[in-house]
Amino acid sequence: KDSPYYKGFQDKVSVWEKKLAELDEYLQNLNQIQRKWVYLEPIFGRGALPREQGRFNRVDEDFRSILADIKQDNRITSLNSRAGIRNALMTILDQLQRCQKSLNEFLEEKRSAFPRFYFIGDDDLLEILGQSTNPSVIQSHLKKLFAGIHSVNFDD
Repeated sequence: KDSPYYKGFQDKVSVWEKKLAELDEYLQNLNQIQRKWVYLEPIFGRGALPREQGRFNRVDEDFRSILADIKQDNRITSLNSRAGIRNALMTILDQLQRCQKSLNEFLEEKRSAFPRFYFIGDDDLLEILGQSTNPSVIQSHLKKLFAGIHSVNFDD
């Protein structure tokens, strides 16, 4: 803008500044969505929280639709021409945050019922809860839950 030649291109520069600012916002939102989705998809994919499954499935469908559009036309500026992209990304992000909140409430409920679960991380707790009928999975987490216990024998 300090260039003596700026005046000749001022209108084009303004348009491109606006487009690039919008692209930056879209890409940042897509990045946040992708991070949350990558964490939540395996959890909801195996049906860990049935009451939130519908919400996550809708988010998953919308996110995959946007990714399919990006794959079809992979020019970065094509995001600007997609109708309703800003609202779609904000909605997906909001819904993923709601899914995350529900997951955190679910895990807190389980930890309140059995305080030893506070000694393990979310991923380990989800594995224990998801594989609760598999003794070998439970066995692998015993040393984290109980000091001095490495394994136990199960009777049939």
